[in-house]
Amino acid sequence: MKKRILILMVSALIVTLAVGNAIAAKRWRIAGIAPVDHASTKILKAAAKEINGNTDNKFKLKVYPASQLGDYTLVLNEVAQGAIELADISITPQLDKQLGIVYIPSLAATYDDIDRVYAKGSNFYQIYEELLAKHNIKLLGIDVQGFAGVGMVKEPKSPKDINVAKDTMIRVPPIETWKIVAEALNYNTVTINWGDLYPAMQSGVCDGWIAGTPSWNYIAFKDLLKYYIPYNTTVDSTAYIMGMDKWNSLSAEEQKIFAAAFTTAAASSRENARKDDEGFISQMEDKGIKIIRLTEDETRTIAKEVHDKVWPKLTQTLGKDIMDRLDKDIQ
Repeated sequence: MKKRILILMVSALIVTLAVGNAIAAKRWRIAGIAPVDHASTKILKAAAKEINGNTDNKFKLKVYPASQLGDYTLVLNEVAQGAIELADISITPQLDKQLGIVYIPSLAATYDDIDRVYAKGSNFYQIYEELLAKHNIKLLGIDVQGFAGVGMVKEPKSPKDINVAKDTMIRVPPIETWKIVAEALNYNTVTINWGDLYPAMQSGVCDGWIAGTPSWNYIAFKDLLKYYIPYNTTVDSTAYIMGMDKWNSLSAEEQKIFAAAFTTAAASSRENARKDDEGFISQMEDKGIKIIRLTEDETRTIAKEVHDKVWPKLTQTLGKDIMDRLDKDIQ
C-alpha cells in the first residue's frame, strides 16, 4: 500500500513538474514590430531557432511580429516587468530622455561607420546598454534598419546645401531630436501622426517627411513621392531586449547562447541594411522617383555640419558626459 502511494506521489510530482515546465515554456515570447515578411522578422526567427536548437527547445521561443503583442511603448514596459520575455522594438525617449541617443544624428555617415558604432564595443552601444539597465532591461543587440532620408512630393531648393533654406515643409515624428535634425537641414517642420502622413502629403499640408529608410519610403509612399534624398544623417534602428530578471534567471551557458544568437542577428541586420537601402532606392528609381544622390564626401560634409548644429542643442537633454563619450565614436 505504502509503495503504491509513493508511486502515485512520484507520478503526481512528475506531472506537476511537466505541466509547470510547459507553462513556463509558453511564456517565452519575442515581440516584434516589423511586418511578417520583413527582413527583421526573418532575422529574429533565425535567432529564436538558433536558441531553441542550442537549448534543446527548453524555452520554446516564438516570434510575434507586426506588433501582435501590442504597441511597442507598452511592450517595452512589459519586457521590463517580465510579462513579455524578449522583444525587437523601437526605444523612445518617453522612458528616459537620455535614450534620445537612439535618434542622435551624425554618429555614422557610411555603412562602415554603422558596423563600428552600432556593434558591441562602441561608446554608443555601452551607453545604450547602461541606460536600459537602469530600467531593468538587458540590451542584447541593435537591429539596424538602415539610414533615414527625406522623401518628397516637391523638390526642395538646393537639397545638397543645408545652408540654403529649402522652402518646403516636412513632417517630423513627435520626437524633439528629429525636429532639430530637420531644421538643421534647413527644412520647415510640422508634427503629423504617422497615420495621417499620406493624406497630408497628398493634400499639400506637408511636402515630404523625414525619419524613414528607403524601404519605408518605397513601401508606404511609392505612388506619391517624386524625390528622395539619402542624407544618411541618422540611422533607423530597433533594439533586441530582454527583461533583466529573465536574463539573470538564465544559467551562464544559456546567457552565452542568447548573447551569441542576438550578436549574429545584429550583424545580419547591418549587412541587410546595406542591401535593403540600395535595393529600395533602385526600386524607387524604377518607379520614377528621382533620387538626389550624394557622394561620400558630400554625405560626410553634411554629417559634420549637422553634428555642429545639433549636438550642442542635445547636450542639455543628454548630458555633457554622454555627448563627450559619443563624440569619441566619430572618426
